[in-house]
Amino acid sequence: MSIRDIAEPVSLNDGTAMPGYGFGCYAAHGEEIINAIRWAVRDGYRYIDSAAMYGNEAEVGEAIRTCGVQREDLFISSKIWPTRFDDPDASLAQSLRDLGIDALDCCLLHWPGTDRKQRLSAYEKLLRRREEGFVRRVGVSNFQIEHLEEIRSAFGRFPVLNQIELHPLYQERDLCAYCRENGIRLVAWGPLFRGKLMQHPAIVEIAAAHGKTPGQIILRWHIQKGHIAIPKSSNESRIHENGDVFSFILTPGDMDRIDALDCGEHIGDDPYTFTGIK
Repeated sequence: MSIRDIAEPVSLNDGTAMPGYGFGCYAAHGEEIINAIRWAVRDGYRYIDSAAMYGNEAEVGEAIRTCGVQREDLFISSKIWPTRFDDPDASLAQSLRDLGIDALDCCLLHWPGTDRKQRLSAYEKLLRRREEGFVRRVGVSNFQIEHLEEIRSAFGRFPVLNQIELHPLYQERDLCAYCRENGIRLVAWGPLFRGKLMQHPAIVEIAAAHGKTPGQIILRWHIQKGHIAIPKSSNESRIHENGDVFSFILTPGDMDRIDALDCGEHIGDDPYTFTGIK
């Protein structure tokens, strides 16, 4: 991926496109998330990643309405939680009401869940809602190769994207290679590993060499790996900093050093056993 600015689109396997960089809405509420989205949009972010489970979609909707950018110029996604797979239509309808929009640019299954039949049924219903115009694209999150193969077998094509935990310590190489080979865009949640990489010696050294912050180095690594990173922050200057990652390029040596940090350390649940009940 060689996107040159924060809103530049990347192609999807359904012939459409989406912004190649985004803003995550997890774990912020009230004025905190409203202001964060406004600042992000001001700084050029156009992909806003939401989810019913985050419990803040009404505030996200308020920010969308008051951010100063037309709805059609934004890419809004939301997700269906596994415990709602029995009635994804109700979850989708609630998200649309809370967000105050007529359609999602992409709706994802948030986790695979453990019930194959229910998972495929929920996915099929999202495909129907796409035909009706309530959803413009269908994606998944935290799906492994086995789950993606199930979708291909059942429906004859893949989702447009798979949003998974990705960062230098957890690179999911086999899954990423599979997604690339099959035209599934990779969206990276937790791209900064919740700040746990900021003091890593290799990252700090590379940051000093480029005159950038460790966070900017990690986000630039994502871009050059072809990931759509969705960093989140409620700090105005940090939001700006996270978006200022398009004016420099990491060297092949830099990339190799960061690639070598992969050790399998992660924060997410097990996609094969997580039911959605915490």
